[in-house]
Amino acid sequence: MDSRQANIIIRPIINEKTTALTGLGQYTFEVTKDANKVEIAQALEILIKELYPKNKSKVVSVNTLPIRGRLRRSKRHSKVPRDGKKAIVTIEGDALEFFSA
Repeated sequence: MDSRQANIIIRPIINEKTTALTGLGQYTFEVTKDANKVEIAQALEILIKELYPKNKSKVVSVNTLPIRGRLRRSKRHSKVPRDGKKAIVTIEGDALEFFSA
């Protein structure tokens, strides 16, 4: 895995909606803003092979959407979180363990 592919997937997004999607074989990840769908699929397949060598999962499709940083205000401070990108990946095969309940 080269350094570009190692830095594409930042973290899995785990909340109520994304855990409901795991039943359909869809998993959600935060990815870098400049990554395209082909790079995300390749990086995820390599990551699955490294973490779970016995897992026979295969990436079927990748859907991406941009995330806009919203202004957060308090009494004294206001800050804007960074913008990002979210990828919803459909995987065929075994389930990934970090999403299991």
